[in-house]
Amino acid sequence: MNNRIFRFQNTNILAQALTNKIHELEFQSKKGIKYPYGNNEDFIVIGQMILEFYFSDYLIQRGYPNKDSSIKKPSDLVLLRQKLLNDKNLAEIAIQYNIHNIVQIGNQTVLKKNPKILAETLKALLAAQYHDSQYDLEHVREISQSIIKELLDKGQNIPIAELKQNAKSSFLEFINNYTDLIPKISVEWKKDENLINVFKVQLELDSFLNISKTGVNKRLTEQLVYQEALKQLKQKTIIQSKLPKKSQIEKKFQEKQSIEQSTIVYELDNSITNEGQYFQFSEVDEYSNSDFHESLGEKVENLLEKLAF
Repeated sequence: MNNRIFRFQNTNILAQALTNKIHELEFQSKKGIKYPYGNNEDFIVIGQMILEFYFSDYLIQRGYPNKDSSIKKPSDLVLLRQKLLNDKNLAEIAIQYNIHNIVQIGNQTVLKKNPKILAETLKALLAAQYHDSQYDLEHVREISQSIIKELLDKGQNIPIAELKQNAKSSFLEFINNYTDLIPKISVEWKKDENLINVFKVQLELDSFLNISKTGVNKRLTEQLVYQEALKQLKQKTIIQSKLPKKSQIEKKFQEKQSIEQSTIVYELDNSITNEGQYFQFSEVDEYSNSDFHESLGEKVENLLEKLAF
């Protein structure tokens, strides 16, 4: 490890930061006793928050965002952070610090250079350093800035247009120009054979789109799904004739609402059980001709008034 960056007084905290959940479970399975150092899952979450905060802190202290730069708005800063704080970039930095040689991953040595494992271990070490330094924010800022400078160097080769690209926003903006159909997005996750979280993201747009992708990074997988969805929609040169127009959707919605209202009234009219007494409501027996023209709300109120007595 690059000792100029990380220094630990409590070696137990360091051991926990370097221990992946896989190693802990493998140890307990073989030895039959609890692993003494725990795992780094909590540290990973804290490390992510620390990196996000100090990334913004670093740029804000240097005058960003400002109208004379490519980062003109706070949202530009957020997009830049999202683009650069990814597993690939963090894993490359972790390898520079030789973290792949000391991460504890049990017998799964093939995972020692897995980008997700390395990125998470780097985050865990940052959080562990925060605890080990007795919550010294200036010390943690110094360490974080070393990582952030590396990330910004990697970002020099990324066009600002790409940094600002948000696949989800682009997709939603595109479909909103043509239709009121609402996409349905679902996310499922499970652990694979190496106990790594794997996310399955699925997007459906009525009968026009059904896209599914899996990955170890939830946000990145979602972005890939939205990118593919946008690509497929743009490829449909006759999309305007294929997607239902807003007027058609409104008409269908009104028809559906009318059917639902009729169903509610029909169910209320035909059987309501209350305190052991069965009420039968018949339009012929109970209502005059004017009753047929009552609104749904009036009919329901009348029925509830009858039940109250």
